[in-house]
Amino acid sequence: MNSLKPFSFLYEKMAGFKNYLYDNEYFQPLELPISVLSLGNLTMGGTGKTPLTDLCLRHFQRRRLKVAVVSRNYRAQVKEIAQVDLSRGDAAQYFGDEPVLLAQRNPHVDFFVGPHKFQTAQYALEKVNPQLVIVDDGFQHRQLYRDVDLVILDATEPLENYRCIPLGRAREPWESLARATAFVVTKANLANPADLQALCLRLQKFHKPIIPMNYELLRLRGHCLPGEKSLKECKGEEVFLVSAIAKPKSFEKNMEKFSMRVQGHAVFRDHHQYTSRDVAEIIAKASRNGARGLITTEKDYVKLKPLWPEDVPLWYAPLELQIQSQEDVFYEILDQVLH
Repeated sequence: MNSLKPFSFLYEKMAGFKNYLYDNEYFQPLELPISVLSLGNLTMGGTGKTPLTDLCLRHFQRRRLKVAVVSRNYRAQVKEIAQVDLSRGDAAQYFGDEPVLLAQRNPHVDFFVGPHKFQTAQYALEKVNPQLVIVDDGFQHRQLYRDVDLVILDATEPLENYRCIPLGRAREPWESLARATAFVVTKANLANPADLQALCLRLQKFHKPIIPMNYELLRLRGHCLPGEKSLKECKGEEVFLVSAIAKPKSFEKNMEKFSMRVQGHAVFRDHHQYTSRDVAEIIAKASRNGARGLITTEKDYVKLKPLWPEDVPLWYAPLELQIQSQEDVFYEILDQVLH
């Protein structure tokens, strides 16, 4: 571990220097002629940003606002700027799992992906003329000016992980959080109470709102299967898990919380692009392990669905979010972006 300290120190100084240039106006962020909301994090993914984005979109749809969401085309097949088109059979592989999942949930919102967020936002502005742009994973993208900067922190993340990579999982120093508008602390219900308190105490020094949210898996929906069932009904079932997410262990723990017997877990790299061969190997491995059911995440399901055989049951677990406290403050901050 000590051998990583010089690299972590170098990374921290480089990130800090970039922030210094923006903070002291050597570099100027570029502004769009419309409102911009950034949803980002300090660490390398796995904070629960997708369900939070969905919550924000539902709020703005209630306000009848025309919204566009821009994301980086990370591990997607498309390499240039593109608008997400759900009519493509391979949409999740082509545009990326998270934009497609959100587009399926929010059909009245326009989604765009591309290699550079500012250029993608400009393209969205020209293409659909939205009233608001939401920048997915935008905290480090300082080239684009934003009216509100929401930063998401996972309550189950050990505090030592906030050291800069490769020693920890942080993409910039902890002090960078000073420029956030507010903090959303996710998975508050899954964290050790002492760890949650320690995180919130550390955030309080920035004198910004702290909004804790509960994240839960409560039900299963099925591929080519009618309806849904509660996870409480699955007690004692032997299951096999499939995921390509940043924190697969948290997925396992959620299943075990409902007393399911996890017979195996096919773990792939975050945002993995599944193939027909992967699917065949997953099904064969689940069968060998004696599992009676296969369960995946909703984010993985959008990629597995077009490849999965109809005669093999596959369940997926949608992630459900609940604001634990400060709900009024959260929605006031969202509305602040429009002023």
